[in-house]
Amino acid sequence: MDEFRDGLSFAFEDATKEIRAKWKEFNQHSGILESLQGFIAAVDWSEPWLISLLACEALLLVSLIAFRKQTRLQGTVMVTAGAIVYCAEYINRFLGDHWQSFARQPYFDPHGIFISAVVSAPLMLATFIALVNYLVAVSQALVAMKRKELRYNLRQRAKQEEGSGQGKKHQ
Repeated sequence: MDEFRDGLSFAFEDATKEIRAKWKEFNQHSGILESLQGFIAAVDWSEPWLISLLACEALLLVSLIAFRKQTRLQGTVMVTAGAIVYCAEYINRFLGDHWQSFARQPYFDPHGIFISAVVSAPLMLATFIALVNYLVAVSQALVAMKRKELRYNLRQRAKQEEGSGQGKKHQ
């Protein structure tokens, strides 16, 4: 039993050493909050194309919530957003080659950080909202169907009891 306990404490100490080393390495780099603040400061949010993009994304998110019972709209948004996110690498490359025609600075880096943050992330959020709306609609339809099934079964039992009750009276 002591050997097991010693082995367990050795494994625990080894794991905590590794966690401490990773934590020190993580703290040497800038934190997520600092990186996010740097990203926000680096972008010129007054550019007309960027304002239009963000307005369209906001309108899309509000529309998804407002028209949550329109399953065709939800499906269309899911497919379209998925296609845009899937093609984001190609879109990023194209926009990176032609940024001078619509932007004041080159936002579209080879790693796709900007397009991921400004285009793909909101579209993934829209896809998630549409998926949740679908799940809610499906669960509501399932509950409605089950209620109808229960009513139907009650009517069938009532007819059977009525039929068996009349048969006993005639005998």
